[in-house]
Amino acid sequence: MCGDGGNDSLALRAAHVGIALSDAEASIVSPFSSADRSMMSCVELLRQSRAGLATSFANFTALICYGQIMSGMLKMATFYFAISLTENLWMLIDGAISTGLMLTISMSGPAERLAPHRPTSRILGPQMLASVGGIVLMNWLFSALSYVWLFQQDWFRCNEHSAAEGDATKWWLQGDNYESSIMSFVCTFQFINNGFVVNYGYLYRARWYKNYALLVVWSFLVAFSSYMLLADPNRVGCAFRLNCGTASTLERLGYGTPTWKVEPYNSPLGHNVIPKQSRYELWGYCLGNMAAANLWQVFVINGPVRNLLRKRKPLRRLKVKL
Repeated sequence: MCGDGGNDSLALRAAHVGIALSDAEASIVSPFSSADRSMMSCVELLRQSRAGLATSFANFTALICYGQIMSGMLKMATFYFAISLTENLWMLIDGAISTGLMLTISMSGPAERLAPHRPTSRILGPQMLASVGGIVLMNWLFSALSYVWLFQQDWFRCNEHSAAEGDATKWWLQGDNYESSIMSFVCTFQFINNGFVVNYGYLYRARWYKNYALLVVWSFLVAFSSYMLLADPNRVGCAFRLNCGTASTLERLGYGTPTWKVEPYNSPLGHNVIPKQSRYELWGYCLGNMAAANLWQVFVINGPVRNLLRKRKPLRRLKVKL
């Protein structure tokens, strides 16, 4: 119902959707109001509401994927190998990655045109289950295969890390080993990708490349994580205890004596520096994980596969009797 006067107040209040096309008394009782005295306000309301619904589901998907990474392979690796992510890495994941991406996901504007159908409103519908399930399964698979890759490296010796040989009271140093550093890099890129993969949604929201805030945050996080992985031992990596080691060990490996303070490593090996060639292999592996999840979202969830299934098996809509 659209109205612009006090005589429309009862109808605006009783309607499923009421839009007051004025700032007068009708706007007080109407759920929505617009200063634009045009019927195009109905179109604008649909654009904004559809974008809001799609953005809410995008945030929900990202948070579910975040929880599945945390409680999936990450926890299983933590319990199986008796390891833990480093203290500063936990703060990076929870304080910067999750918070920054969740905030910027909501900054996407509405689509320029109305789509021929509304976005899904079913949390447990086929679209949501396929989106979350596909991303989660890919992340779990890539996480498991990363350990297959690790155990095939000649510089890695199985069972070299033993939690019993370290100081158990220093739980924040349980990541001073290859098992933890590999999972740290793989999961960090997965956490970062969660925010980007749900940014698609051109049917109801603006194109992904128009969410400039998210692109800036995502690009910075990818560049920062890539630097920690690819660079030789440095101040930044040692702050997260990744690709670093005890000062004497780094000097013995030919990296020179660090000018910054490094707490002695809580492992017999004394470092977790990945060889340079293997760093690039792992980096490409992490990018492949991100690309696979994005392709799933673009071509299956939002693309041609979805359109094909929508035509062949349309959902049963509620028939309204007039």
